[in-house]
This record gives sequence, structure tokens and C-alpha cells, in this order.
Amino acid sequence: MERTLYLNENTTLDVIRDGPSLVVKEEGKSGRRVPARMIRRVVITGNIKLETGLITLFTQNNVPITFLDKKGNQIAVTLPYKQHLAEHYKVQRVFLESDYTAHRFMTFLRAYRQRIQIDVLKRLLKNQIPDHYVTVGLKEEEYQQVIKNATSPYREIFHSIRNAVSALFVEMVISKLIASELDPHMGVMHRRQDFGFVLDICHILGPETDLQSVQFFYGKKGVDHRKNKESRLKTERQ
Repeated sequence: MERTLYLNENTTLDVIRDGPSLVVKEEGKSGRRVPARMIRRVVITGNIKLETGLITLFTQNNVPITFLDKKGNQIAVTLPYKQHLAEHYKVQRVFLESDYTAHRFMTFLRAYRQRIQIDVLKRLLKNQIPDHYVTVGLKEEEYQQVIKNATSPYREIFHSIRNAVSALFVEMVISKLIASELDPHMGVMHRRQDFGFVLDICHILGPETDLQSVQFFYGKKGVDHRKNKESRLKTERQ
């Protein structure tokens, strides 16, 4: 079973390599051995004491390591070094061969993002969304306004949480692209940017990132749940 290894800043934590495995030691506790072959993604937050051999172990196993700061911002990603192009490099190049193919890709990207946006709004608003979102089409500014309204009481902390969730989505996409032998840098919307193709995919998945972040406050009961609960409390007090 594939697993994700999360390591959060801890002064008593020590992570070392032991052959094809890693050993996680914590002060006052017995060490825990985990075979590296069972781990497909690694996320490290803050300052962790670990051997450089551990980084080598994961890169040799084609497993990227994502480093986040304490606020959840993505700082760096380690990738396995390859002297050859990704297996599907030539297939990806098709999207950049002409303005026509690039436009086709961008049309797909926007359409799929809108599809996910509508699905997210249905889940957040419990299917109580205007009909024209589906029949005419949902505009980007309309979607952003709904998310803004849903998170307005928690604006500052929402952005912090979304940064952390977004970083985890980026890490997931990078891992999947590398495992699929796709070039993570060959983007179309984010052309000539580091991890351009990753950013293209994450743009499509952006609404799902919003959903996961909003549910941190409201759970799965919809964005009106807390407002309704507060209204009931006010009525009872009166």
C-alpha cells in the first residue's frame, strides 16, 4: 500500500536511513522502521533533523520530497535527476506545436475547471445554485465571489489554510506526473515557468483546493450551516 510520509517540525525527532528503510526516532520512544518502497510522497514542514542519505534514498526511488515552511508555503521540491527526457515528452510537445493546439488545450483546461467549480458550488451550497450557472455557464468572477462570501469571516486564516492545502495538491500532482513519465515543467497556460504543467493541472483542481479549505470551517454541512446555527442561538437568547 502506497503511503505519504508527513514530517512536522519537532526538536526531539530524528529521521535516519537504514539500508532500504528509514527509521523515525523520537525522544523517549522506540524507533519506528518504515520501508522506503512503501512511501510514494514525502512532505516535510519546518525544521527536521534528517540525514542527507534519506533524501538520496527517496530520489533513487523516484519519490519527490516537498518542503514547506511553518505557514504551509511551499519552499522547495527535490526531484530525481534524469539525463534523459520524460517518456511522454514528445506527446506533450504537441500542445505547444502551434497556436491552434495550445488554444485547444486552454479550452479544455477552462472547461474542466468550470465543471469542477460547478460541482464544488453544488456541494458547498447544497445544490441551491442559480440555474444559469449550468445552462448559460459559470463565470470565473461569479465563482470567486461565492468563495469570497463563504470565507469572509475567516479571510486571513483562510488564505493560510488554502496555501497549505494548495501545497499538498501541488505535491500530489508532481508525484503523479513523475510516476507517469510526464514532464512536470512543460506547461501551456504556465509556459516557461518552473513546474508549468503542474501549475496547469493545479489550476484545473483549484476549486477542489477551495472546497477542502472551506470545509475546514464548515465541515460537510454547507456554507450556510454556521450562519443558521448562529441565528438559532440569537433567537434562543432573545
